[in-house]
Amino acid sequence: MKKIAKCFLILFLLVVLIILSAGIYVIVTIRQISNPDIINLDNLNLYNNQYEIYDSENKHISTNSIAGQKTIEIESVPDFVPQAFVSIEDKTFYQHSGLNYGRIIKAGVTNLLSGYAKEGASTITQQLIKNIYLTNEKTLSRKIQEAYLALKLEQGYPKEKILETYLNAIYFGNGSFGIESAAQNYFGKSAASLTLPEAATLAGIIKSPKTYSPIFNPQNCLERRNLVLKNMLDDKVITEPEYLAATQAELKTSDNLNNFDDYIQEILRETSSILNKSERDVSCSGYKIYTNINSKLQDKIAKLKSETKENAALVIDNEKGKIIATFGNISERRQPASTIKPFVCYAPNFETGNLSPATPINDDATNFGGYSPRNANGKYIGWTDVRTALSQSLNIPAVKALSYIDLDYAINYAKKCGFELQNSDKNLAVALGATQTGTRIKEIASAYSLLANLGCKKSINLINKITDHTGKTVFLAPNNSENVMSPETAYMINDVLKDCALDGTAKKLNTLNMSNLAAKTGTFGANDGTNTDAWCVSFTPKFTVLSWYGNTSGKAENNLSKTENGGTISARQSVKIWESLTSICDDKRDFACPTNVSTYSLDTLSLGQQKLELANELTPERYKKSDLFNTKFAPVKVSNNFKIATIPILNLTKNQGKLTLDWEAEEIYNYHLYAKTKNSQNLLSIISGSDKKLNFVLDIPTETTEYYLLVKSKFSDNVSEQTESKTYYVSISNLGETKGKFGFWKRKTE
Repeated sequence: MKKIAKCFLILFLLVVLIILSAGIYVIVTIRQISNPDIINLDNLNLYNNQYEIYDSENKHISTNSIAGQKTIEIESVPDFVPQAFVSIEDKTFYQHSGLNYGRIIKAGVTNLLSGYAKEGASTITQQLIKNIYLTNEKTLSRKIQEAYLALKLEQGYPKEKILETYLNAIYFGNGSFGIESAAQNYFGKSAASLTLPEAATLAGIIKSPKTYSPIFNPQNCLERRNLVLKNMLDDKVITEPEYLAATQAELKTSDNLNNFDDYIQEILRETSSILNKSERDVSCSGYKIYTNINSKLQDKIAKLKSETKENAALVIDNEKGKIIATFGNISERRQPASTIKPFVCYAPNFETGNLSPATPINDDATNFGGYSPRNANGKYIGWTDVRTALSQSLNIPAVKALSYIDLDYAINYAKKCGFELQNSDKNLAVALGATQTGTRIKEIASAYSLLANLGCKKSINLINKITDHTGKTVFLAPNNSENVMSPETAYMINDVLKDCALDGTAKKLNTLNMSNLAAKTGTFGANDGTNTDAWCVSFTPKFTVLSWYGNTSGKAENNLSKTENGGTISARQSVKIWESLTSICDDKRDFACPTNVSTYSLDTLSLGQQKLELANELTPERYKKSDLFNTKFAPVKVSNNFKIATIPILNLTKNQGKLTLDWEAEEIYNYHLYAKTKNSQNLLSIISGSDKKLNFVLDIPTETTEYYLLVKSKFSDNVSEQTESKTYYVSISNLGETKGKFGFWKRKTE
């Protein structure tokens, strides 16, 4: 009993200690608030600091319109407007004193069980405090300060004033601060004139202005709007008929929508990520953002933004590691499809010498232990080479190539190049770009910029520098580089991808007549035959251009058609970008060939036998094929398909008025015996055949008849029919003596 009592005492003391420590921590944290009396909603300046954005030449290109934001009194808007926000954000707003303790406990349990912050518990009051007085950092101390100030705010102001300030302070995306600005921006009207579905739309946006944007994610926005309406119905602030009518209403934004340019949106996203701040905080903190944007090029390619389909593009200056033009959400994670093939299938094999561009590989229907991929067109071409397989983006050879090498090595290799792969991606399907989480669009472009830099991976930056409102530099772009691929491998991959741009899957680019252009396409399809992602990545030593079309909504009706793929819709967009790019900088330099890469002449008959053998000096030109090799892994065996024939000895024997011709040789020879009379110029065929042995018995010719024997070497049946020989004759006179020499074709172009 004493031991049990002692244990309980110790436990009690520990609990007391923990409570005291927590209390002290809370007190200290609260005292860290610089001015506890800061709470003052009456003289609040919500929009006091605007950001500024500059291009690569430090020319001003954008300022947020925060100075022009307007506030509105809550009495001037319909009742359903604030009710929409309360229903979706804080159902107990009118009952709590700043904190919803039940919600806090519920969220804590949920998050504990899930292992991450799955559910939040902030009230509208807390959100307001965070937006106007605190940072967006997710720390315990900040949450404690937020809770303390929320309680203090509720003590000093009525609910209507708190809610009014909240509606005027929150960020709605697209540069809109406050509900009046959002109503004007999205719907072209004052908040006082909002309809029920419009109010529900705005209430739904604030959880994530990017995710629920009516501009960029209309389907998500519509679903979120209808959820707000359902909550309002459940809260009995709208009727069933009102609910049904509102959910059936079309999601329609203003024709004069003040839409931020895509690249400005991307700059804000990038800044938010760099500084770990919300887009609202970025927009209200007086930052000056210096970008790498080439305004002239940006103006040109921005016109390619589709009004009917989702698309994106970016241009990288490979040498400087800078994104110089962009549109669309290039931070979106998408399935890389066949764009991953060079990095996970072929480059690792090139590095280890398993494969080269000329290596024979069979494109046939194959079952890989239950995994049975097929080519995009459902057809197979049989034995081919790696160069053709990659430039034509054949699926079966890609999977085979991946199966030839350690999977962990290949996955890690692709990750070093920039593809965002997980442990669950360690399977052969990754060869075709089927991944767990996808890869950011800009990271795929970065991987191809690595190829352009012959294996050197550089930091790829959209933003060069950020300064705060005091002029202090808070971010300076890194200038890191790392060699993650050998120059030899990169050069050979680039050479193959030049074929892709010439007559492969990206052949629409060949209209550009750019001999230094390499490219790779990719298409990710849905089960119904439509496509969700279409890629075309093209590059020269100077620039990398990525074009993407696709569907991020997850709704099948928004998919690309069966014919809209990387080689069509995305390649056409790439052509237009290159036309704009070359009008600014037409760099015709080609990729520099590393010292250890050389061209070798191969015997195509050996390739047909799935062997890599060098041509010899006797190999005819039409049986030669040249390709690149890393000299470290180049073939050394010389083909013996073509050689000098062993000349047999012809025996002539006369016996009893007969002439016998015979030989026995190591090789097979084609022979043909002709006769010609003295008074005729024509040769008459007597006999022909093919053998290692010859035996003719002839009458000894008269003075008016001569016999001619044509002989040529025949190494194999499948070759002899395709070759030509120089004509050599043995002339047999009436005296039985030979005239001229017995000659043989040497399998050599003469």
